[in-house]
Amino acid sequence: MDNKLLKEDRRHGTPGFPVGFYQQARTPQEGILDFHWHEEIEFLRVTSGRAVFQIGLSAYEVSAGEALFIPGGLLHGGYPLEASDCAYEALVCDLGWLDGGPDDAISARYLRPLQRGRSGPPHHWTPDTPWGEAAIAAIAAVQRLEHAVAPARELRVKAGLLSLIADLIDAGQWQSRSPADEGESHAAERLKQALVFMETNFARKLSLRELADVAGMSEGHFSRMFKAYMRRTPVEYLNRHRIRYAAGRLTASESTISEVALEAGFDNFSYFIKLFRGIYGCTPRAYRKAGTADKGPALHAAATKKE
Repeated sequence: MDNKLLKEDRRHGTPGFPVGFYQQARTPQEGILDFHWHEEIEFLRVTSGRAVFQIGLSAYEVSAGEALFIPGGLLHGGYPLEASDCAYEALVCDLGWLDGGPDDAISARYLRPLQRGRSGPPHHWTPDTPWGEAAIAAIAAVQRLEHAVAPARELRVKAGLLSLIADLIDAGQWQSRSPADEGESHAAERLKQALVFMETNFARKLSLRELADVAGMSEGHFSRMFKAYMRRTPVEYLNRHRIRYAAGRLTASESTISEVALEAGFDNFSYFIKLFRGIYGCTPRAYRKAGTADKGPALHAAATKKE
């Protein structure tokens, strides 16, 4: 994955088995889950600690033993809750792999509307309801198949996911999206365009006006929407990305610290040092001397992965 891009451009699993299993254990200082999106659906189960996870504009406090369903294409991320660590397991799946083909009535009724964001289960699953307890147990069982060596492992993963969807439908937990949700999706798509633009042009000066134009919004509307989705202002987000890029360059290149700062888009060296210290707790020189490898954004590509 190219960490410049907020959209994951990597393949989860293999062409014949497009399912990725991931594990993360993060501290508040590292960040829980950097905001990103991918076209695949995702099931995320918190195994210890707690955090706030945001899907679109909806935020959920999620504790150990609870789970999330994240539709494909939606911006999502996580941030600390009361300085708690958080560990979680994620399963990312290409929904097309579950589709029975153009003539399959079941796929037409349930899976394709889910793929288009027209229907699906609730985002947040808790064990205090019978359906929630069963759904969390079901996704945990599928995640355990990551380590299975049985000949029918892939078939059991597919069967487990389809069975889970069927159970959610039978439990009355398959919901249609409202017109308000459609409007939110349109706004999110415009925000994505600005995010990709920011992360591919971070090395030069970027004005709020330019970013707002890319998103097709006024500066005020863009700033408000950006903060609502990303929990940071556009400037804060851009600078954080620049600093992370600089951290990677410090450990992977022999460029001088001043050269790295310029590559990352900083023409004020003192400001670069201040921001770097604020994120990493040390100067760029100390960071490089320690040989620290930036753990990087908490995305699926940075997670422990066994497929």
